[in-house]
Amino acid sequence: MTEQSTIDFINKTSGTNLVLCKDEFSSYDAYDGNYIVEIKNRRKYYKEKLIECSKLFINYQKAILERKKFLYVVTDDESIWVYSITKHIDAIVNQKPLKMPCPSKTDFNNGVVINKFCYTLPETLSTKL
Repeated sequence: MTEQSTIDFINKTSGTNLVLCKDEFSSYDAYDGNYIVEIKNRRKYYKEKLIECSKLFINYQKAILERKKFLYVVTDDESIWVYSITKHIDAIVNQKPLKMPCPSKTDFNNGVVINKFCYTLPETLSTKL
């Protein structure tokens, strides 16, 4: 899926009015009057989803400041998983973050590997669409 097709699906099934961010440097991908949304489209299914600590904290704070809720959406070849970070922030940050060596860019394998700190998100915290 693309970010736009994910947004279109969520709008159709959930009644939101999400639009894709036009700013390529935005920390999140979509928004409407109630939500800011980070989208991760994965090519493969993983039982535990990951969210980078940096994305979690910056978007959670932006959502609070804008009086919105922060949603994290993961698509894979099994489903669309919607996490309300705002609702589950305490359960998420009570975990120990994982340090993971990852490519610096998801779709651009330039050979640069950096350590990224991530939290795991169990599927039980999500709404499956």
